[in-house]
Amino acid sequence: MAYRASTSLAAVLAAGALLTGSPAPDASSVIVVSGTAVQQEMAEWAVGRFTEAGLQLPAAKISFPGQDLSGCGGSPARAYLDREPVEVRMCWGSEMILLHELAHIWEAHAVPQDRHEPFMAMRDGVKSWAGLDDEWAERGREHAANVIAWGLLEDPYPISRTYPNDPDSLMEAFRVITGTDPLHDGGPRMPAIDRTLFEGRATPPVESGR
Repeated sequence: MAYRASTSLAAVLAAGALLTGSPAPDASSVIVVSGTAVQQEMAEWAVGRFTEAGLQLPAAKISFPGQDLSGCGGSPARAYLDREPVEVRMCWGSEMILLHELAHIWEAHAVPQDRHEPFMAMRDGVKSWAGLDDEWAERGREHAANVIAWGLLEDPYPISRTYPNDPDSLMEAFRVITGTDPLHDGGPRMPAIDRTLFEGRATPPVESGR
């Protein structure tokens, strides 16, 4: 599968944003330390999306340890924020998942605490920013990573597990958490669902045939 990189490899290298298999020359470098040519191309694409949006990633590593989830702490992918440099490990997944994990790194590095509450107030079901006692979808940090990843996609589509997920809500949330605009216009708007249809009030009752 080929990835349509909005920022070419030459442009990314010139910005010091991505080096494959070589030491980081400065604090803004992301190093790809393993992976197939296709996986490395996906990493190039993902880092390029952050660069294009003006979201500077800190020094980090991206690795592809294989499809055994034990290589990613039991998850399809994981961002390790307690390492130096920080690391994203991808066992399997899509460009959306890689953007999500890189978004964790960017958020931990760039989002001030006073932006947490305004962002969480916009989201449904959030109980804390990163409380380990709360479910995945109840953490503001996971909502932030989903929102950022969505905003960096080339062809946006509705995301799941964190809500609201309509384009207008996601675009507003992206602006609040990043301070800038998404890289797309949000995609097609769907008409609002008439929920009365599911509550039996939109149509008259059907008479019995007896």
